[in-house]
Amino acid sequence: MALKTSVKVGSISNLSDARYCSGMSVEMLGFCVVEGHDHYVSPEFFTEIRGWFSGPSIVAEAYGLQNATDLDKINNHYHPDYIEISVEELSKIQPGNGKYILSTSYEEILSQASVLALFKQQIQKIIIPATTRKKEIAELALQYSVLIRIDSASSIDTIVNDPSITGIVLEGSPEDKPGLKNYEHLSAILELLEVID
Repeated sequence: MALKTSVKVGSISNLSDARYCSGMSVEMLGFCVVEGHDHYVSPEFFTEIRGWFSGPSIVAEAYGLQNATDLDKINNHYHPDYIEISVEELSKIQPGNGKYILSTSYEEILSQASVLALFKQQIQKIIIPATTRKKEIAELALQYSVLIRIDSASSIDTIVNDPSITGIVLEGSPEDKPGLKNYEHLSAILELLEVID
């Protein structure tokens, strides 16, 4: 099975979402790794979840990161393929060897150009709102791999057919109780993206 575009599903906090998304060929799974934040997944629980799926890249969602020392702990405990942060967290760390996904906006990229320039080689992808204008997306795509954050299926065709857009970002949700999960909010979009053989 394959999808028509790259998909990242964030805020994964349970095994059900992780396995469902993996089975649907989602490319990246995001886990909140900063304690005290919504959907936080402890290193121990992450290790338990990680043993039950294969395929997707791991994204450590590090919103609220306080310092570079915390980043070292995240890398050691979660071994992520990418660190997802905002400019606020980016300004607290030093350029290094990690791969970053930056949640931002067209306006912020223009206003924070000096900060972003320091991390130019490390910022692999950016996540921007679905309300970003087509002209702005095309401009950003000249420098970055662009992911669009969406919450409904209404704009899927437009996104999939726009060569400036690399993929989309969706959010997981809590389980009703262990093993009992409603996937409607994800399946409504992912099933539209399935490539029919």
